[in-house]
Amino acid sequence: MRRLLLLVQFLISLTVFVSAQTTVRVIPKPQSVQEGKGVFTISSTTTLSVPDVLKKGAIQLKNYIVPAMGYDLAITSKPKGKNEIEFRIDKSLKQLGEEGYQLKITPVMICLSAYGEKGIFWGIQTIRQLLPEQVHRAAKVNGVAWELPCLSIEDNPRFKWRGLMLDCSRTFISKKEVKKYIEAMSYFKMNVLHLHLTDDQGWRIEIKKYPELTRIASRFRPSYNEPEENQGFYSQEDMKEIIGFAADRNVEIVPEIEMPGHSYEVFAALPQLSCKGDTARIHPWTKGAGIHNEIFCAGNDQTFEFLENMLDEITTLFPSQYVHIGGDEAPKAHWKTCAKCQKRIKDLGLKDENELQSWFVKRIEKYLNGKGKKLIGWDEIMDGGLSKSATVMYWRNWDKSVAQKIPFIENDIVMTPTSHCYFDYAYEKISTEKMYSFNPVFNQEKPEVNKNILGVQANFWSHLDRTSPRIDRQLFPRLLALAEVGWTNSDHKNWGDFEVRLQSELKILEIMGIYYHGKN
Repeated sequence: MRRLLLLVQFLISLTVFVSAQTTVRVIPKPQSVQEGKGVFTISSTTTLSVPDVLKKGAIQLKNYIVPAMGYDLAITSKPKGKNEIEFRIDKSLKQLGEEGYQLKITPVMICLSAYGEKGIFWGIQTIRQLLPEQVHRAAKVNGVAWELPCLSIEDNPRFKWRGLMLDCSRTFISKKEVKKYIEAMSYFKMNVLHLHLTDDQGWRIEIKKYPELTRIASRFRPSYNEPEENQGFYSQEDMKEIIGFAADRNVEIVPEIEMPGHSYEVFAALPQLSCKGDTARIHPWTKGAGIHNEIFCAGNDQTFEFLENMLDEITTLFPSQYVHIGGDEAPKAHWKTCAKCQKRIKDLGLKDENELQSWFVKRIEKYLNGKGKKLIGWDEIMDGGLSKSATVMYWRNWDKSVAQKIPFIENDIVMTPTSHCYFDYAYEKISTEKMYSFNPVFNQEKPEVNKNILGVQANFWSHLDRTSPRIDRQLFPRLLALAEVGWTNSDHKNWGDFEVRLQSELKILEIMGIYYHGKN
C-alpha cells in the first residue's frame, strides 16, 4: 500500500510538472501562451509592416536577424495581410501597461501589438528568442529554416524595476563590457542598470568642475601595480554613449554617487571635505580596510557646495528620474569627534549622529527634487528617519523580521537582499535555483502590503572577481533567473521548466561572448 501511495504521489507531481512545461523556450516565461499548429517562415520576400512611429523597432529587428539570414527585409507602412511581420500600437491593450504586448503567430503572418513602444520592443525580444539560435550569429548561416512556432502570447511584467547593479568603482568596467551586459539584460527584458560609480576604491565619472576627481581619484596608488584596465573613468561623452545605447534597448541607467560614507577616494583629491583633512591613498579592496572611517564632513558647508556642484552635472548628464546616493555603512566615529559635526547636531537640535545622517540625506534629497530627480539609497538611509518620497533599496538579509518590518514603510522599495541577490557571492551560497526561488514580496495573501515594491535587482560587487570572464560567470546564468523573478508571475514559475528553457539560452550566451558559470 505504501509503495502504491508513493507511486500515486509521484504521478501527481509529474503531472503538475509536465503541465507547467512549454515548448516555447522564452526567458522570462510569458504570462500567457497558447500554442498553435504549424510555423511561420521568414523568407527573402517577408516584409516588416509598421507605422512610422514604430519604424525604429523594425530597423532594430532587421539589424538583429538579417546578418544570419543573409537577405534583407523590406519595411513598409502598408500591411498586406500575409507573409509579413506587422507591428501595431493598440490603445485597447492599456491593461497590459506600457511594457506589455500581444504576439500572434500564424502560418500566414506575425502580428505584434502593444499599448506603447516599450511593449513592442519587449515583443521583439520574444520573437528573437523564438527563432533558431543561429539567428544570433553575426554572419550568414546556411541551411537553416527561419521558422517560428504558431502561438498566441499575452505578456506583461510583474514588476517595473528589473535591475542589475555593476560596481565600476572597485574595479573599472570598460565601456565595451558595460554595453555587453546591457545587450544581454535587454534580451531578457531587464530594464534598469544601476552603475555604482564611486566608492572607496575609485571615482569613475568625469565631473568637469572638479577635474582632480578623475585625475587623482580614478587611479590606485602606483605602488599596488594595478593593471591599467582595472582603473580609469568614463568621460561624460563615454557615458552619453552608454546612456544612448541603453535607451535604445529599453534600459535606464541609474547613477550612484556614494555619500556620506564610502567616499574615501574623494579625499585623495579633496581631503578638506573630510572631518580630519587627511589625504587618502587609494588601494585595491583586498589591500586595506574594507570600510574606511573617513566620511564627508556634515558640519562643513564646503561639503555641500561640492556635492551640489557635482550633482548639477550628474543630473544633467543622466536622464534617469533616479539618483542613487548610497548611504550604506556610513561610520560615525569621525562625526562623534568632529567639532563642526557636533556643532551642526547642536545647532539643528538633533538627537545624535544617526539623525545627522538623516538630515544629510534629506538635504541632498531636497536638492535633487529641485532638479526634478528622485533620491534612492541603500536601506541605511532609513536610520534616523526618512522622507516618504525617497526610494529604499533593501540589501540586508531577507528574513521574517524584515518581512514584518518593511510593509509598514510607506516608501517605494526595490528588493535586493544579500540572501538571494548578491552575485559576487559564490554559487555554493546563492545558486541559480536559489535565486529563482526568491519571491520579493512580504505577504502573498495580502497584496496591499506589497504595493510599494517596485521590483528586484541583482548586485555585483567587483572587489574579488575583477576580470571580464570571472564577472561573466558571477552574473550568468543567475541573471536569467532574476529576469524571470522580476517579470513572470510567481504562480507561472516552475524550476524544472526554467531549467529546460535555460539550456537553449546558454547557447545564446555563448554566441554573445559571455562565459557563464558551468561552461567548460
